[in-house]
Amino acid sequence: MKLSAKTEYACLAMLQLAAEHDSGEPVQIRRIADVHGIPSRFLVQILLQLKGASLVASTRGAAGGYRLARPPRQISIAEVIEVMEGEDRPQTNAGKPTPLVAALLHLCREIGDAQRDRLDDMSLADLVEQAAQREPMWYI
Repeated sequence: MKLSAKTEYACLAMLQLAAEHDSGEPVQIRRIADVHGIPSRFLVQILLQLKGASLVASTRGAAGGYRLARPPRQISIAEVIEVMEGEDRPQTNAGKPTPLVAALLHLCREIGDAQRDRLDDMSLADLVEQAAQREPMWYI
């Protein structure tokens, strides 16, 4: 699976918001941009698109920023990807529909469905927990 930079940045922003969700405070764009090396102007556009899809909410002012619109357990990675890339279904470029083309297209759709099911099953909270388990342990 290949993600566009825009989709990858959206996922990272959502994961950062999920990681900081329990604080109850909005997260500033500058913080997300600095932590993940995302151009802040690009991040503003991404967050506005996520806000339009009701995945995030914003707070204005000096102490403002963004927060998840729902708890991290209730937002799947599939939702974020779908907002950024749409829900494309495999199509064929072949000029003449044949049984072989139909078989190939069917396989591609099965793979896409399996991928979508896996992404639907993975919430933001699940990924934040996985990331916490992968952090290196330092022993003194």
